[in-house]
Amino acid sequence: MPFTFYHLGPALLIGLPLRRRIDLTTLCIASVVLDIWPALVLIGVLPGPYHWGEHTYLGAAVVAGVLTVGMVLGARRFPTQFDRWRSDRGGLTGLVIPSLAGTLLHVTLDSGTHPTMDPFTPIAGNPFADYPPLMEFIGISHILLAIGLAWLALLYTASTRSTEEGARMPSSTSPDRVFAIGPIQIISRSVKHRLLGAIVAFLGVVILLLVDATDTVIRTVAWGAPGGVMLFNGLYLNGVRFR
Repeated sequence: MPFTFYHLGPALLIGLPLRRRIDLTTLCIASVVLDIWPALVLIGVLPGPYHWGEHTYLGAAVVAGVLTVGMVLGARRFPTQFDRWRSDRGGLTGLVIPSLAGTLLHVTLDSGTHPTMDPFTPIAGNPFADYPPLMEFIGISHILLAIGLAWLALLYTASTRSTEEGARMPSSTSPDRVFAIGPIQIISRSVKHRLLGAIVAFLGVVILLLVDATDTVIRTVAWGAPGGVMLFNGLYLNGVRFR
């Protein structure tokens, strides 16, 4: 398909643990902005092909530069609105890195599903064409998107409740803030813990995907048990607790 949202899965996996160092909004935009051209081709506004110069590493770098400039100018023109959506501390590096990471990752993933692409233009050829591990990762990206959206919902709810409680109570001197959402508690953790937790949880999801409905009970337990343990440990490192 010329326009897909599975690119947001890896973007959220990278951006959520590092959201205080790089801007999550910029990373998410960068991960899908290259598909604006294919979308316009799809609806007949522009002539084909779906993937043009923007779906190369050089083109993606140019788009990343334009996106960075746009975010900087937007932040200067509408500071209040941009401060509300930016997740990092506002440095230029927090915009440049996610812009490049999002667009370059987009080209890499699309290269695995579109053999006719030439990601290294002006060098012809596509070394990622029909690359099995990359194709499997694209399938996993849909699951990562669901997990990332749930994670965002939890963070939003926790932030809202923290603001409401802060307005009613004096600020706490505790280094770890605890937010309760039904049976779930979210503890504020360091970037190192969040990044490690995201990696462990991702590996747990990959292992769980290896479980097949036709497998024997022993094989299902052999793959499912360690996958589940890794997934919950990843959530634990990210500060998720179940009451």
